[in-house]
Amino acid sequence: MVIRNYSRPAKPVPSAGLWQRFLQRPQQVWLRKAMFQIHLWTGIIVGLYIIAIGVSGSILVFKEELFPRPRIDVGAVDTRACTPESLATVVRNVELAYPDKEVYLTACPSVFNPLYVTTVRAKTKKAAASDTEWRTIREPLAVYSHPHTAAVLGAADREGSWVSWMEELHVNLLIGRKGRFWNGVGGAILLALTLTGLVLWWPGIRSWKRGFLVNFRRSWKRINFDLHNVTGFWTILFTLTWALTGIYFTWPKLFTEPIQQISPIITASYPAEEVRRISQRPITPEADLDVNAVLRHARQLSPDGALEGYFYGGGKRPVFTVYMARGDMGDYANTDFLYFDQHTGEHLLTWHRGKNQTLGDWLIWLVVPLHFGTSWGPVVQWLWFLFGLVLPLLTITGFLMYWNRYLGKRWRALRNASS
Repeated sequence: MVIRNYSRPAKPVPSAGLWQRFLQRPQQVWLRKAMFQIHLWTGIIVGLYIIAIGVSGSILVFKEELFPRPRIDVGAVDTRACTPESLATVVRNVELAYPDKEVYLTACPSVFNPLYVTTVRAKTKKAAASDTEWRTIREPLAVYSHPHTAAVLGAADREGSWVSWMEELHVNLLIGRKGRFWNGVGGAILLALTLTGLVLWWPGIRSWKRGFLVNFRRSWKRINFDLHNVTGFWTILFTLTWALTGIYFTWPKLFTEPIQQISPIITASYPAEEVRRISQRPITPEADLDVNAVLRHARQLSPDGALEGYFYGGGKRPVFTVYMARGDMGDYANTDFLYFDQHTGEHLLTWHRGKNQTLGDWLIWLVVPLHFGTSWGPVVQWLWFLFGLVLPLLTITGFLMYWNRYLGKRWRALRNASS
């Protein structure tokens, strides 16, 4: 009887090309070996970062639901029934409950939170400050009101909550604006890990089924290997999306400039130039704003939208911003942002976010919904939450693979030598 040794694959035919050898016996291709070293050491160096980003990103999918607030049953809520009058009643009740505070931000009930949210801060003399000196007072307080009675239900420190800490970790890595730069670098590293992982995933034609399924009847080491390999393949679209959108948030011009060569971007990008222009308009005499009149005007200017809330600006040229939701309340991906002079009530500018007119608009608009997963209902939210946990899963299984292949053996050798 002839016993064949299948533990070591036969040498490839010398005349076979690189692509042919990769398809049949990828483990023997030098390019794959180089990709393996890149994938291995990059994963080791940034492993903790990827775990932190994956866990925090999954949690932030449900950010609004997790923020501290009164947990009471308010019954069915029509999130698109918010009116200037109902919002004015809410604000008046909040001002009576907190006479030493001023309201500067409001939000109507949304699909994520059935209560009114009114953010208040310590009163300040805004008129005495210049545009460059004026800044928002910290330590804001979120006050919650009943969606039917407008009664004040309680308050919470959203800014000081663990959810805000998690958001700061995910967006700025707890180091301020510099963290956004490093998040862009992290996105580029994740992109490299994804692409090299795709090359390493291919097991060869003879074993192609192994790349799609996990055999749980094998040893735990083999299960861990297959879990890393198979999970990485089936979730590659998600990891590619998060890598590319993470890079976009740091260096948007890398995407907008090439896209504009194909299709113009008209409504998707934040209108920075127009906002800068209205911030340099002539100073108007200070006067109390008729908020209800401005909100009614906003409804006329945005007939397809539902009142979502408003925000007071600051400085000597303050801008009062009204949000009108054309999509789900609280999503802000399909919202009209209307800017008014805070002294005169004059309409200055409208940004129709989500009213995409071109292919370029669609591509840029998709960045935020694809990254955060909050624009297409609870099913997508849960999918984004679960797939976000894939990043730490891949990192942990990758560390275990390195332990099984190298560190574990070194550790046992050192122990044996010392004994």
